[in-house]
Amino acid sequence: MSVSEDSTITMLKEITTTFKCDSISLLDVDTFMVGTYDHRPPIRTIDVDGNEGEVQHKLLPDKPYKFYKSACTYLPSTKTILFTDIEQHTVYMCDIKSERGRVITHDKIRAPRGMCAVANGNVFVCSKKTHSIVEVSLRGDVLMAHDVGMYLPCAISVSTDGSRLVVANSARGQRKIKLFNIV
Repeated sequence: MSVSEDSTITMLKEITTTFKCDSISLLDVDTFMVGTYDHRPPIRTIDVDGNEGEVQHKLLPDKPYKFYKSACTYLPSTKTILFTDIEQHTVYMCDIKSERGRVITHDKIRAPRGMCAVANGNVFVCSKKTHSIVEVSLRGDVLMAHDVGMYLPCAISVSTDGSRLVVANSARGQRKIKLFNIV
C-alpha cells in the first residue's frame, strides 16, 4: 500500500494466505508477523512474495486459538515478540535473538488484547477486564495501570513521535476511540 500526500491509498499487492489472520505487525521491510486463529502455531510470518513461515519460541503456547483470543506484535528495536492470551490473562515477551523471554501474569492484566511499545521502551497492554491499559517494562515488570475511561479496551497504538496514544474498545453500544497525550 502507498499513501499519497492527499491521503489517497493505493493497493500494491494482494497476498493469499493459508491461515486466518487476527493481528499483524511488520517484522522487517518485506516480512510480516501475523497472529493467527484456528491454526497451530498461533504466530506465522509471511513475506511480500507470499512465502509463509512459522514462528516458534520455547515460551509461546503451541496451540490454536479461537478468533479474538490472542494477539501478537513485534518490537523491531529489541527483536521481541509480544503475544497475549486472553483466557490465561498472560502476556508473553519473547526475545528472538537470545531465545529468552518472560511470561507476565498480574492481577492488573485481565483478558489482555492489543499492545504497543512507546518511546521509552515500555509496552502498553490493553487489559479488557480491568478496563485499563497496563504499562510493562521490557524486563517484564508491571509498572502501572492507567484508567482510560472506557469499557473493554482492545486496540492501542502510539504516534511515530511518541507523543500521543490512541486506544479503541470493543464494547457494543459504547464503542469509542480515545486519543491521549503522553507526558
